[in-house]
Amino acid sequence: MKAPSARPYVAKQQGMSLLVVLLLLVVMSVLGAAVLRSSALQERMSANLRDRSLATQAVEAALDEARAALAAAPKWRTSVPTAADCTNDGICPSYTAEGSAGWRNGPTLGGVSTQYWIEYLGENSTAMETNGVIPGSETTNRGPMFRITARSNSVGRALVILQTDVIYRNPKL
Repeated sequence: MKAPSARPYVAKQQGMSLLVVLLLLVVMSVLGAAVLRSSALQERMSANLRDRSLATQAVEAALDEARAALAAAPKWRTSVPTAADCTNDGICPSYTAEGSAGWRNGPTLGGVSTQYWIEYLGENSTAMETNGVIPGSETTNRGPMFRITARSNSVGRALVILQTDVIYRNPKL
């Protein structure tokens, strides 16, 4: 007669617990990879938001600098800029091509460099259509109008472009 085995239960298991543990390990690995991808995506999104925010702040600083430059040169309230003024002073006549020398370097903020462009739009209501937003009495008292365009121009960073119009009252009226 054959002697009974010391461990008869070993022959009956046949590796079922190994299969269950491996299946749970695969499921946990897939969940871990999904969480890792999600957190990496959120990190990229927050970095892009920060980059755009820095670029917007830098462009707003460039708009402020351009407004200050325009206010510091009162001669533009009484004379019309020429193409030479565009190259020398950065105040360009109406409809000047953007590729000309009118772009001026603005401030650099948080590693984001900026440029701005000041364009003379003319005087009174002939240069800018108001569509009834500004009453007629106000448009007749307007002086020279300028459009300032500012942009961020750092390679590989968010591109932000902002515009504002500056309208001076006509000192003669």
